[in-house]
Amino acid sequence: MAKPLDNRVALITGAGRGIGLAVAARLARDGASVVVNDLDGDVAQEAAAAIAADGGQAAAAPGSVVDLDDVAAMLDTAQDSFGGLDILVNNAGITADAMAHNMTDEQWNLVCDVALTGTFNLCRAAFPLLRGSRDNPPAHHRKVVNMASINGIYGIAGNVNYSAAKGGVIALTKSLAREWARHRINVNAVAPGYIAGTRLTGARDDSTGLGIPEAIIERIEAQIPIGRAGTPEDVAGAVAWLASPDSDYATGQVIELHGGREMVELL
Repeated sequence: MAKPLDNRVALITGAGRGIGLAVAARLARDGASVVVNDLDGDVAQEAAAAIAADGGQAAAAPGSVVDLDDVAAMLDTAQDSFGGLDILVNNAGITADAMAHNMTDEQWNLVCDVALTGTFNLCRAAFPLLRGSRDNPPAHHRKVVNMASINGIYGIAGNVNYSAAKGGVIALTKSLAREWARHRINVNAVAPGYIAGTRLTGARDDSTGLGIPEAIIERIEAQIPIGRAGTPEDVAGAVAWLASPDSDYATGQVIELHGGREMVELL
């Protein structure tokens, strides 16, 4: 039986775990050959192996979205392993929380470099592959899906670097949608709210300091009208639709995924 993403090649950044891994696994189940990027090469290899063990086609492409040589290598992996690129999912991101008056230059630059500049780096470098030859362009629409956040729409205290970066991702998405529509490249974004089961939004591990205290998780979940937290698979479903032919008439859009809770105040 034909699958919606048969004969498509997808590159997903930050796909070694959490939302990125769920997206890569879903696109592979939908028929795409996937290139799994992660900063940690071992994690990227493990994720690609897991997708292959589940019957998908996957290749690992470790590297940083901030490093232009690494970005070029990711695209080379897509070309060399699967013959091109049809779908780009810019998922790589990082947080470094602080109130604005206490935020260091390093915290600001780190988050903005990965979430915003990294997204731009991949989009710019991937354009020739996505567009194809001017004389022989692909017969189908190509898709870019950028991972935004409700923080980039509504803002949040203690997180101004991440909120600003994700707001920039939304503006980048809308601008590229205008530039690339004539090439039949659809550019859209997904803006998740609280998504459980990820490294940074799970209950805090006191040994690392990562995550959110359990009491705040319980308060967040109680405020979500749909009655539960989101999952990485919820986000993957939205990305899969935006990557599929069903979304060929959608571009410049931002899909909010927050279960009806537009903004959750964490601090």
